[in-house]
Amino acid sequence: MIYSADLQGTIHKLAVKGTGSPVPVQVNGHTYEVDFSAADGSLLSLLVMGRSYEADVVEEEEGVLAVWVEGETYRIEYQEEGRRPRRSVGATGQSVSGRQVITAPMPGKVAALLVSPAQEVSAGQGVIVIEAMKMENELKASRPGVVKEIMVQDGAAVGGGDVLVVIE
Repeated sequence: MIYSADLQGTIHKLAVKGTGSPVPVQVNGHTYEVDFSAADGSLLSLLVMGRSYEADVVEEEEGVLAVWVEGETYRIEYQEEGRRPRRSVGATGQSVSGRQVITAPMPGKVAALLVSPAQEVSAGQGVIVIEAMKMENELKASRPGVVKEIMVQDGAAVGGGDVLVVIE
């Protein structure tokens, strides 16, 4: 399968050459051998070119993944090549309209709410901080919008995949 993925405003071309493990994955013309196994729920154990990673992958909505790896959270919008886009896309590859649903990448606790309802946010602005495994992870808006709903309170326990903030 061939995909186009938007990671922090940069479009990457991915070709996945099989379904078994290890699987060759081509990213922007470079091929990587990826060995993977499901660890628990949304947690994956990955071995990429001899280096081990633990990744928590949560589908926020169709075509949008929240991926937590090595203390960082990445929001990846992907589309299978040859399929029509789900919504309007600007020249930078960033979606210019549509709902953003910020979800917890893993179980943890809300350490800080950085926005309030009806507040305007810009692309890359911190929205909420989740504490998990003794690390704080700031989740950010992927594009500009207005905070429509905050589904959690400061100090609340959250599960992986729980909806935290909705931005439109």
